[in-house]
Amino acid sequence: MSRFPSRCPGVLDGLGLGLGLGLALASAGLVSAAPLAAQGPQAKAPGSASGLFVSPFGEPFRSSHGLADWFAGADGDHDGVLTLKEFTADGLRFLTVLDTDKDGRVDGFENTTYENEVAPEILPQSAAFRPGREDDDGAGAPAPRARGLEGASTFSLLDEPQPVRGADLNYDGKITAAEQAKAAARRFAILDPETTGQLAFPPLQSRMTARQVPPNSFGRFFRRRPD
Repeated sequence: MSRFPSRCPGVLDGLGLGLGLGLALASAGLVSAAPLAAQGPQAKAPGSASGLFVSPFGEPFRSSHGLADWFAGADGDHDGVLTLKEFTADGLRFLTVLDTDKDGRVDGFENTTYENEVAPEILPQSAAFRPGREDDDGAGAPAPRARGLEGASTFSLLDEPQPVRGADLNYDGKITAAEQAKAAARRFAILDPETTGQLAFPPLQSRMTARQVPPNSFGRFFRRRPD
């Protein structure tokens, strides 16, 4: 006779069945939950920091295809290229949007409204410049200084941290239509280094992609970018 008495095989069988069923249910739960967890990072809102484009004149476009949205709107005749005339017209249009009192210029108060309400992401204290959190739609957003860029430059085709103030040629705190037109000509020349007289979308898209490449270990002064 065995030294070890029977330990109720019926009970053990029941426990084994219950344990096996529990593990099966747990496994099924993990399998069914996996796709939901995978959907999390992909469900970012279009207005998150990583989905922002700031036009050469400072207008924000909050979507994953903001550059294309801006280009399509500025391309008045829809021929697939931007001329200096169309480019300038886009800048003057946005100037009138910012000119809330309709006095023909954007003053300091309107500029402050632009920075705080229209495009707050360009400010250094913006959440777009802070390290992301797991519960934040902008988690993982790149810090501007770490990428060698500041302000609107982080989201734009040009190295201008504040494009609206950047058009203030005489530094009097006000931007007129004449100044905006001159700023448009200067910016157009930067974006058209071959002086073709027109801007096509593919080169602009390539330029934007190149600007998103992180800097090397030497920091911003050795960052590879078009300008």
